[in-house]
Parts: sequence; structure tokens; C-alpha cells
Amino acid sequence: MRKISKLSATALAMALSITLIAPLSANAQVIRTWENDDKGFQKDTYTNEDTKKSLSEKDGFYTARRNYDPLTGETIDGIRFALESELKTKTIATKSYNETELFVTSADTAKLENFKSNKKGLKVKVISKYEYTDPSEIKAPFYDYVDKEEHAYYKNINGEIIQDGSEDHKSCPKGADFGSYIVRFYAKKAGTYKVSYDAKLKDGTTVKKKFKVIAKEDGAAIKSVTFGGQLLDVTVDTDSFDKSDRVWAKGYGINTTSKKSGKIRVTMNKDFKLKKIEIGTPSIQKTEDIDRKIVGYTPANSEVDMVDGEITCTWKKVKNGKKIKLSEVDEAEVGVYSKDTTFSKKSTATITYIRITYYDKKNKETKRAYLTIEKTQK
Repeated sequence: MRKISKLSATALAMALSITLIAPLSANAQVIRTWENDDKGFQKDTYTNEDTKKSLSEKDGFYTARRNYDPLTGETIDGIRFALESELKTKTIATKSYNETELFVTSADTAKLENFKSNKKGLKVKVISKYEYTDPSEIKAPFYDYVDKEEHAYYKNINGEIIQDGSEDHKSCPKGADFGSYIVRFYAKKAGTYKVSYDAKLKDGTTVKKKFKVIAKEDGAAIKSVTFGGQLLDVTVDTDSFDKSDRVWAKGYGINTTSKKSGKIRVTMNKDFKLKKIEIGTPSIQKTEDIDRKIVGYTPANSEVDMVDGEITCTWKKVKNGKKIKLSEVDEAEVGVYSKDTTFSKKSTATITYIRITYYDKKNKETKRAYLTIEKTQK
């Protein structure tokens, strides 16, 4: 089965079936944008697009909590973490071993334990775990971000933002203890389950946490995506591969076409709402300095507009079921070259990026999926 990528908790928490491009962040619900101030310094702004809450370095807010998470290979940004919404409901597909979720401790929590379901029909297993215990004799205060007056803020285990007004942030949780967990959920039959786990706080107390898991035969958000009436991606397995049903070019493979344009249609599953479809064309610029020729992507000012953290696109919103024109921008020459170098490079196909933004009605969260279609070049 081909994989549809869901830009949600992390790359390890993806269980849809669209061509994987890349995760944006620990949670695509919180979007980072940036711009330079009058002195040329980059200022980041973080916005939860569902709650609309926003924090910006332009207003004097700066991240203080930066844990490196070896499970994801990412650094956890404190402001982003504080703005993320808590998991309330997770929808999964039955008979799938790819249904996972990432859990990270809050500033007041040392570790998470005892993940379990209220019914035997759902198996819950921690498949990856990283725990760090602060060895310091004198524990330093731990928090997520500070404001321009140096007040410290942290999100506690209940999702509340706590402001610390004491000198040297002495009332913040003590110690850099940290836990990161990837939990897998498996159900043979459809049903609704409740999952609980224990949060061991740094002060020695324990808080019981709960959320809901809904298992469905097709638990993906996106049921299918078609181009020109043929499948780009679908969330169900088939016993045989029928080229007549797929976007396919002889000698190139699936998701490749010689057509210049075609109608795109996205079909969502129940409990998920399509918000918008956008078509991305790679944005490339050529520059020169003293001894180099540089072919690179145009600088972006939002992480959403970048694919794989590097490829910048120009995005155009299109209506579902309407015709789109495929990109003819060749990315082969992207790189840095000496001015003494003569080069000419061409790809076998040009890539059009498709960004699908949708809303998870059960968890009340906006998410995105990215996939590609390639136009042949002979």
C-alpha cells in the first residue's frame, strides 16, 4: 500500500495513504511565519490557526524551552509547544499497524507511564521511548517562553498557561527532566475506545490523563485524490495494481503523466472536512556573488509554504473538481556552482506540489497533507 502523509504530530505519527513529502513540525496546527525587523534580524511569529492565539518575537516573546527530541530528530520549540492543542480524539484505521501518536512531557512533568485502553479490542503499546532525568543537584527552573519583561510562562499538564512573576523564575517547575513517547494503537474491529495514561509530575504527584480513540475501517482523513479522473492516491488496499485506474506514464511509473493539465478532485472521509486545495509551483531564483553562481529557491516567510523544509513554492488555491495546469519548472539546476563552471541539467520530470488543508471534526484541529504529480520530460 502506498502511504498518504498526514502532517500532524510528527512524521512518525502518520497513518494516511498519500505520497509522503515531509512533516512541518511537531504540530501543523501551529504555524511559524517570519519577517525581518528594521535592523535585519529575523522575528518569528507562531499562530494556532484553530484557536487563533498567537505569540511573536516582534512583541518581545522568546522561546526558553528547547529540548532536542532524539525520537523525532527535532528540537522542541517552547512557544510552539505552549500553543499546541491537547489531543482529545484520535481517529485510526482498523487492522493497521501504522497508527501512532507522539506524546511529549510538559514543563511540569518528568515522564509518562501506563498507556492503556478501557477495552481489549484496542491494543496500546509504547513502541519508542526516550526519558531524560536531570542529574543536577540544584534544579534550575524550567519553562517554555519569556516576554520582554522577562516574565516566564509554561504550559502545565492540564494545558493551562502559567505565568511566573517571581524573581529568577523560582516558582517554575524545577529540573530539565523530559520524556518523549511514540505510542501505537491497533484495533481489529471498528469501535470507540478510551485511552488513559499517568503523568508523573516533577513535584512527585501523578495526574491521570485520558483521550478517545475512534477506530474505523477507513480511518484516513482523505479517501481519494484523482487527476483527470484517475487516482493519484487512495487509502484502501487493492489485490492488484490496475494501471488504467491510476495516474501513470509508460516508462516513468505511477503519479507521472504526459498531460499538461487535468481536473483534480479530493474526496474526504466522514468526520473530516476539506478546507482548501492549493497547487504549488517551485519558486526558483538565480543570483551571483564574487565567485559563485547560485540557483536556489526563493526565500519564504512561512514554513507552510515550504516543502521538505527547503523547497519554496508559489501556491494557488483551486476549487475541487476544477482543472489545474501542471508545473513546467525544472528543479535540476538548484545548487551552488563556481563562476568558472559551465553546466546544464535537466530532470526527467517536473513536479507539481499539491497541498490539501482539512479539518478534523472530532479533534477540532486543522491539518495538511502534501502529495506530488510529475509531468514527463523527454
